[in-house]
Amino acid sequence: MDSRYPSVVLWICGLVFLGTGIVFTVMPSAMFATLGLTVPAGAPLTELRAVYGGLEVAIAVFLLFCARRGGLALELGLLLSFLSFSGLAAYRGIGMGVDGPQVPVMSAVLLAEAAGAVFALSGLVVRARGSSKD
Repeated sequence: MDSRYPSVVLWICGLVFLGTGIVFTVMPSAMFATLGLTVPAGAPLTELRAVYGGLEVAIAVFLLFCARRGGLALELGLLLSFLSFSGLAAYRGIGMGVDGPQVPVMSAVLLAEAAGAVFALSGLVVRARGSSKD
C-alpha cells in the first residue's frame, strides 16, 4: 500500500471532524432536529455549540496538524482518530441498546462512526508496517 496512505487517512479524518464541528456550530438546532430533539435557545444551545462544535473543531485542528507534521505526530493523530471514532461508536451503541427505540438516523451515525474507527485503524496498521521496514 502507498506510504502516503496513513497521512491521507488522517487528513480525511481531520476534515470529517472539521466539517462536523462547523455544521454543529452554525446550525446546531437543525442538526439535533434530525435526532428528534428540540434545543431551547440560550445556554443549552451555547453548550451544544461548545461541545459538538468547538471540541470537534479542536480535534480537527490537532489531526490536521499531525497529518502535516508527519512522524510520531502522524501516529498520535491516527490513534486519536481511532479512539475518538471508537468511543463515539461504542457509547452510541451502548446508548441505543439501553435507551430503546431510536430514530433511523442514529443507526446511520453509528455505522459512520464505526467505519471511521476502522478507517483510522487501517492507517495505523499501514503506518506500523511501514515503520517496521525502516
